Amino acid sequence: MANLFEIDEFASYMTRSSGEVVDNSSTVVCRRVASGWLKFATGLTDWPDLVDDQLFAWGLELAAIAYRNPDGAASEGTDDHQVTWDRARRRDILTAATVAYSGAAQPQYSFPDPDWHWTVVPTASVTTA
Repeated sequence: MANLFEIDEFASYMTRSSGEVVDNSSTVVCRRVASGWLKFATGLTDWPDLVDDQLFAWGLELAAIAYRNPDGAASEGTDDHQVTWDRARRRDILTAATVAYSGAAQPQYSFPDPDWHWTVVPTASVTTA
């Protein structure tokens, strides 16, 4: 079973964007959260052996959202420090994933209309004398 991204890739991404170092257990949890969100949106039950760049990017960004804001809060404030999170970004990513994979579980061909002009064959009754 393939992962959306490796632990060291997430650590590298988070170190570059925020300067903080993340621990492995947090990375594993955030990867599972992102995987759950993306599997629901895409309808996929497992990731392909080679995860394409689009899934990788969505997974990495969703994991970062889960890491930075595990409660899904809109904002947070302490004394003179205020933080407002862009909650719409998660929705945008999941909407894009749904659109990209919307045909995954649908037939790819056209099928003829069913023929409803059949007749019922009467059943034969058997009587014994």
